[in-house]
Amino acid sequence: MVAELKEITDTSGVDWNTKVVVETRDKKKFEIDRECVKMVHLFTEFLEDAEEGTQIELPLQEVDSEAFRCVYAYLDMYRNKEPEKLEKPLKDDLKNLVSPEDWAYVTQTLLEDGDEKKHDKLFWTLKAINFMQIEPLRDLCCAAIANMLRGKGEKEIMELFNLNEPFTPEEEEKLYQEYEWLRERKD
Repeated sequence: MVAELKEITDTSGVDWNTKVVVETRDKKKFEIDRECVKMVHLFTEFLEDAEEGTQIELPLQEVDSEAFRCVYAYLDMYRNKEPEKLEKPLKDDLKNLVSPEDWAYVTQTLLEDGDEKKHDKLFWTLKAINFMQIEPLRDLCCAAIANMLRGKGEKEIMELFNLNEPFTPEEEEKLYQEYEWLRERKD
């Protein structure tokens, strides 16, 4: 379901009236419609301040091209429309709460073959969108993770994430240092 994304090596043919160029951490450049990046809070100031036709190259130092492809699929899907807001907390299975397009995006783009155990894309896409500040997609990814955990016990969750034993206090502290918001939730 990942949308076609035009990778370029030369920006001389870019129509700067309708396109921008995004450069990922792995130095790949992509030409995309300006409409697709309007939802990206990280880029809104660049776009608002730029005059029409201005050459805009947007660096994504924290996002590799594979993660950007997943993000772009969502941005392209909502190019000319607003995504629906997810009600929190989830009151039902995610499949019943989101549009068929969003459900297909989660199961076909973010989860390999719809298998929740093959969730790597989901997590690196979440990391990318946290950097890019795309609230609707962040909410969808977090809801997908919550949906994966729903109704599971500790053993099933450990199995889902391929963990053999619970975190040691040292491992927990390292996670709290890296993700400060976890500590806030625990307290």
